[in-house]
Amino acid sequence: MSQHPTLKGARRSVIGKQVKRLRREGLTPGVIYGPVVDAPLPVSVEAQEFERVFQRAGSTTLVDLQVNGLTYPVFIREVERHPVSNQLLNVEFYAPDLRRPVTALVPIVAVGELPAGVDGVVTYAKPEIEVRSLPERIPHQVEVDLGLLSPERLTVYAGDLLLPEGVELVTPAEDVVLVVETAMVAEEVKAPEHVLAEEIGDRPAAVEEGASPVEEE
Repeated sequence: MSQHPTLKGARRSVIGKQVKRLRREGLTPGVIYGPVVDAPLPVSVEAQEFERVFQRAGSTTLVDLQVNGLTYPVFIREVERHPVSNQLLNVEFYAPDLRRPVTALVPIVAVGELPAGVDGVVTYAKPEIEVRSLPERIPHQVEVDLGLLSPERLTVYAGDLLLPEGVELVTPAEDVVLVVETAMVAEEVKAPEHVLAEEIGDRPAAVEEGASPVEEE
């Protein structure tokens, strides 16, 4: 079994508006839920320690949450912050059954440099992909080696990604996850729009105010 980051917590009896007192003391209220707990378990964690662990683990790495002598392997699922001060307000921990597969959104991270002859801007068309595996096998991130791109290959599809053993891709394989937008591509996109504007003139205001296409993620 891989070693997980460790986070210390404590059972919490303070609820409702009284949790403001916890925050003043540097603690953050949270709850553990999932198939391995009989009912949602209120807890509190030290805010600074949580931030340190969350920076390392994100939402895709299991964390060993130690509460009153018991250890719960959990994913950090929801992190609520104050919209102005960014103060940590609440945290939700999901405790999965380690013997059953789960689905998770895993971030895509570009590594390396574009090879000679490939000039452009790397754009994430889909910054995350959905995968399915046992909780222990969920990767922290999936890397895309930019060095494998070429002038003939400027697009990376979900099906091109190399996933760890035992990890299944849920996102459709044909979905674009990363593309290199070159100056040439940008000019080719703008040209037809310019020609179309010259042919039909200014569009009516009703068209300008119409709904734009919506892309489902």
